[in-house]
Amino acid sequence: MITLKLDNRYVRIVGATRSEIRKLERITSYRVAGAYYSPAFRSKRWDGREHLLRFSRRKGYRAPVGLLEDILVELRSQGIKYQIEAKRKRKPTNKIDFAWNSEIELRPYQNEAVEAATGRHALLLGRGILKMPIRSGKTKTAAGIIHKMGLRTLFVVNNQLLLYQSQEALADALLTDVGIIGDSEWIEHDVTVATAQTLCRARGGTQEVDGKKKKIPRDPRYKAMLKRYDLIFFDECHHLTGDSWHAALMDFDAPYKIGLSATAYLDNASESERGVIWLKACCGNVLIDIETSRLIKEGYLVRPLVKLYPITKPDLTDHRWSTELHNAAIYENKHRNKKIARLVRKYVEKGVKVLVVTNRLNQVAEIIETLDDVSFGVAASITGRDPMPLRRELIEEYTKGGLMALVGTVFGEGVDIPEIECVINAEGGKDIKATVQKMRNLTPHEGKKRAVFIDFMDFTNSYFAKHSAERLAVYRSESEFRIKLLK
Repeated sequence: MITLKLDNRYVRIVGATRSEIRKLERITSYRVAGAYYSPAFRSKRWDGREHLLRFSRRKGYRAPVGLLEDILVELRSQGIKYQIEAKRKRKPTNKIDFAWNSEIELRPYQNEAVEAATGRHALLLGRGILKMPIRSGKTKTAAGIIHKMGLRTLFVVNNQLLLYQSQEALADALLTDVGIIGDSEWIEHDVTVATAQTLCRARGGTQEVDGKKKKIPRDPRYKAMLKRYDLIFFDECHHLTGDSWHAALMDFDAPYKIGLSATAYLDNASESERGVIWLKACCGNVLIDIETSRLIKEGYLVRPLVKLYPITKPDLTDHRWSTELHNAAIYENKHRNKKIARLVRKYVEKGVKVLVVTNRLNQVAEIIETLDDVSFGVAASITGRDPMPLRRELIEEYTKGGLMALVGTVFGEGVDIPEIECVINAEGGKDIKATVQKMRNLTPHEGKKRAVFIDFMDFTNSYFAKHSAERLAVYRSESEFRIKLLK
């Protein structure tokens, strides 16, 4: 009989035969994208997979505890007998009696998510992912869980905009001081918000600094906090595929870890090659999946009109994939960028607030330059190079009406600007997560009459035509989306 010994971070597998270990290796590993091209794979020195079930002489075989459910399913399917020994190294600290803002009432689906995260099944596992649509109030839902569980909490975000937004939202709901780790601050309270980037730097180890790899010492504050928190949230947890981010989260000895995401596609084949298994490893399986169309039907989100414009110039049909092709077809495509600028002008002249989203500075610059060429004075750019005070100032000017259009690289996800009415996906792409995360305009707001999402069918090359078709499939998967293909 196999014995599964659990602690807050790992499940140790004791007494398994080599045959049984091989079965478990299959479901605790993933094929690495591009492995075929690796010399190690071609010479059969590597099987092309990253294995999360690992062996050491001191600890034997062990895997991240978030994979426990998958391991149990595999053992049952194979008829392999097992027993579980759950000996957590550290029990939660005394319960904290957090207050609650009486002016905030959680919505029915948010209460469902709170119940899912605090139910008997979730508490036994200590792990779980809440899959909730963009603009559905994931931070308020997290506040509801913190209030109910009463545990010292670390809330991890992936950028500075979310750092301050989350701090404000949690403080407002729980009526308590909320600490902050990030943007050169390190202030801890019973509830603390931290950026993943700051935690990774504090973790130390070999890191890239100014283009060179350097050995960075571990920050003593980081080591001290690893056992301080009993409940950890990772907002936008789909980013845990990154090596340094999931390594940092695995360091924490917290009994409970919860992932929040609108785009946790655990069973998607292309996502699997990118290491989506790490979401499960760190946060467990999906506890609840709330659909966007449900929230549109219930009136919590605005029903979007998705408009897709064809792009046929320049003709790049004979070009193979390369960075130069990508620039020519998308980022530096003057025909396409002028089309975007015209659409911005068209909607702004109707009094519609517009957000243009891309991930390239050169495209931001070209679109802004084109807008200037048509004597357009109510648009501004925001990129990662801009200091945070300037970003906040421009966003405030946008919300108050001084600016009608923003073009930027920092609006891919997690940005809370309910005033946005029209979003333009300037960068295209085939990433299902990025496609969904760009829909920042679904939040209802006083005076808001529409939610227009503009995208493009890029027919300049077969690669981009395929990408466009994949994005179209994402839009068509939602029953409440209105879709208009333009000529």
